[in-house]
Amino acid sequence: MSFLLQCLTRPLAWLPLKVHYCLSGVLSFLAERVFRYRVSLVDENLKHSFPGRDEAWLKDTRHKFYRHFSDVIAETIWFGGCRGPERLRRSHLVEIANVEELNRLYDKAPGVMVLMSHAGNWELIGGIASYNYSDKPSCFTEQNFCVVYLKQSDPGMDGFLRKNRTAPLIDPEGYPGYLESREVVRYVFEHRAEKKIYNFITDQHPYFKSKDFLVVNFMHRDCDSMRGAAALACKFGMAVCYMGMPSDSRGHYKIEYTTIADDASDMDPDDIMRQYYKLLEKDLQAQPWNYLWTHNRWKRFPK
Repeated sequence: MSFLLQCLTRPLAWLPLKVHYCLSGVLSFLAERVFRYRVSLVDENLKHSFPGRDEAWLKDTRHKFYRHFSDVIAETIWFGGCRGPERLRRSHLVEIANVEELNRLYDKAPGVMVLMSHAGNWELIGGIASYNYSDKPSCFTEQNFCVVYLKQSDPGMDGFLRKNRTAPLIDPEGYPGYLESREVVRYVFEHRAEKKIYNFITDQHPYFKSKDFLVVNFMHRDCDSMRGAAALACKFGMAVCYMGMPSDSRGHYKIEYTTIADDASDMDPDDIMRQYYKLLEKDLQAQPWNYLWTHNRWKRFPK
């Protein structure tokens, strides 16, 4: 399966990014207008998340979302065609806007917990060591940043995603920071003496069944929230920050870090997560289309 997917996507991945955006326009039309991929769910999520907006605004936002969604897929395929960081750096696809803030946290804390979401293009996070274009050095190296992911049920798809997500690294095969969510706790304990930057996508519906998930109000509805990343940060006294990924133009995202805690041991994990969701909501109000509205975050609280 992994080999087959690589054979199908590799020729596309070699194409220039501009060609991918042309193909993305076709994919957007097919997804929204022809196959109507999860259109009813997107409509429901937008309606409840932005109460008071009229039908014309909701329809326009849905249309912009599908264009963005298709761009995410196109960018991800192109990303998988990188062999080392040079091609990625030349593209300026992603830029860290305030690397000095992450450097500050990294310098003073035993580790940094970065809470991120499905805004922007989360599939590009594996290239984070290449996204600093300022004259200030970045604390990121391939040895100190970790990306947490959920293992796919299909081994072939899981292998394909790993290769794609680590494609721009200098040594993708030797990269130690690609962590399956069930392995994170053990990894953090084993590497607690090393200064690491952990990148967690924390806006999903919780992976595992539990009766005591934190319930937060997110986009005008209650939803279950994972608190594992915040709890680990509190346990080890890490710094915690929110990572926003707005798009200032097509083909260019900006990563922005906002500090939640210099020392998470001084905070409660639930308070950290509530602050995270407030920051995420602020970003979604600014760019309503820049989010993965095809996922159902509100499974237990549909209305």
